[in-house]
Amino acid sequence: MGSSFQFFGGVIQSSNPASAFLLTKKDGEFLRVLASVSVVVAHCVHFWVEDFYVTRDFLSLAYFSTILDQFTRFTVPLFFFLSGFGLTLQFQGKQIRIWEYYRYRLAKILAPFLLWSLFTAFRHQEFLLGMPWTQDPGGSAKTLLRFLFLDGFDYQYYFVIVIFQFYLVYPFLYKLGRSRAFMGLFLLLHLAFMSPVETYLELMGLELPKIHANLLVFHWFYCFAGIYAAWNREFLAAMVGRWSNRRLLGFWGLTALLLNFEFLSNIWNQKILSDTDHFNRWAVVLYCMASLMLFMRHKAAIAARVYTNPAWKFLFTHVAPFTFFVYLAHTHVLRVVDYLMWEVTLFDYINRILLVVAGSYLLAWFSQWLLEDFPRLRFYLGLPKKPLVNWSEVPGASLFRVRRSGLGGSSMASRPMPGQEPSMSRRMDLSSEHSSA
Repeated sequence: MGSSFQFFGGVIQSSNPASAFLLTKKDGEFLRVLASVSVVVAHCVHFWVEDFYVTRDFLSLAYFSTILDQFTRFTVPLFFFLSGFGLTLQFQGKQIRIWEYYRYRLAKILAPFLLWSLFTAFRHQEFLLGMPWTQDPGGSAKTLLRFLFLDGFDYQYYFVIVIFQFYLVYPFLYKLGRSRAFMGLFLLLHLAFMSPVETYLELMGLELPKIHANLLVFHWFYCFAGIYAAWNREFLAAMVGRWSNRRLLGFWGLTALLLNFEFLSNIWNQKILSDTDHFNRWAVVLYCMASLMLFMRHKAAIAARVYTNPAWKFLFTHVAPFTFFVYLAHTHVLRVVDYLMWEVTLFDYINRILLVVAGSYLLAWFSQWLLEDFPRLRFYLGLPKKPLVNWSEVPGASLFRVRRSGLGGSSMASRPMPGQEPSMSRRMDLSSEHSSA
């Protein structure tokens, strides 16, 4: 049975959905987990990347951090790819009115963005309060809106800003994802605005138009590639099937070397760090393609060792559902850890990463646990719909279990007091049904 997407009175017809997809739901969740943790790690080591940019000391922890940072360049493009891929799969099996799409999709991304921006606004209070609200209220409001919806109140919010733009235009471009011609067109447009094009133009006395880096034009290709892959199920399989394992691994290694070589070349050419270490590079496109191909080649082995292994179940139950929340919240955890660990020894380096990654997910789990009876607030914070947190599946949670022995060795915490709501008893003690095996 075909599916459709109602669009201002018209209908965009899709092809019959296949019974199996090349990228499964488990694959998407695993990739989201990998990208989420990599983003947090990249932000943790950025201090050392800045240090290498200044010192250029190759025999240092800063240079190792720079290499690690470049290895994480697949993260944001992968998020965009999965957004386009997953959104297209959702609409191929059902029909939805355009106003219903916007009401749900825009609210889903806009509500957490506005709330977390409010949490972050205190860092900019001097700037916000210093604007001429009395003398020029219109200009001040325009500046505020640009700061909020284009610049972002925190540096990682640009991803949410771009995704918001993608959701806005997606219904207009949904059916174009079937076309190889449009795939090539968007790739060419993407490459035309990416480094090192600006370097070649400068040699000719020309320059690219000044376009804000948080506009969709710099990221659209990754979103569209996801749409194209969802429509053309054999696209990734055909791309991977032409390569041997050795050739594919060699291609991935070559793109990783190219990333680092370009980074070093940009430093020696005295580009500022924000123009040196970004995603808008041809080398990043190649690296992302090689990384996705490498995953596709080995995803069966990963599935056998991870997806069905009970030891890794928590990745899909307690990590993947919280990636959006962690993306929004982890910089707050990072600043707390920075305040507490201001030294830069190897010990601090390792613990900084561990504390920020673990602290961000602990914040997510406890927020979900505390707000299990408040679904609307969970929605605003970017937490998952499923209200319960099964503490027995949280890594290390058993170390903090509190046991209360009553008559016959039973746990008093597991039995509600007379007249007490079961949900209250459940929330009062971690040794209750949340943490029971």
